[in-house]
Amino acid sequence: MNIVTIVKYKLKDGYVDDFVKAINDYDYSKALSMRLISTSDNEFISIMEYDEIEKTGDDEVDGVNWLDTVEHMLDFYGESRTDSCSGLVLAAHDQ
Repeated sequence: MNIVTIVKYKLKDGYVDDFVKAINDYDYSKALSMRLISTSDNEFISIMEYDEIEKTGDDEVDGVNWLDTVEHMLDFYGESRTDSCSGLVLAAHDQ
């Protein structure tokens, strides 16, 4: 079973292009796929899929370090830089 992580980001005004560049420059070699979805002018959701739970943990360490580099672009969710969750894929459709 694959694992999906979902991370929601809220950006400060004026940082969309810089943030999209930074997220595209991230090393996704541990993931099977990544998608970045714009849900409003300054809110984005990244969806990453992994084939092993261990890879999500490894990527979490790298992700926290990456967040340090973009923190100045983010509006916080309370005291957190992101709103995130993860879980097992129970159903899927691919073409």
